[in-house]
Amino acid sequence: MAGKPYFEIYQEGLKVGERRSLANAFLAGSLTHRQWRWRLVGGNGEPMACGESYPDRDSAMRTISIIANLDGAEVREVNG
Repeated sequence: MAGKPYFEIYQEGLKVGERRSLANAFLAGSLTHRQWRWRLVGGNGEPMACGESYPDRDSAMRTISIIANLDGAEVREVNG
């Protein structure tokens, strides 16, 4: 039986308990290193969607809130 989908939020390249530092971001060579990201995980544990990077946790949480409240949103098919 599949579980309920859920959001995960994390800092890119940051391990649990590790602190963010400018030096580590520079050494990693990524402009988004240590920025916040989210992903939507399906009830089967597989990722379904992910977001862009955000400079702070609150920005990522605002986006999650918007997405979570899109019940009944219009779907538009467009030319690719």
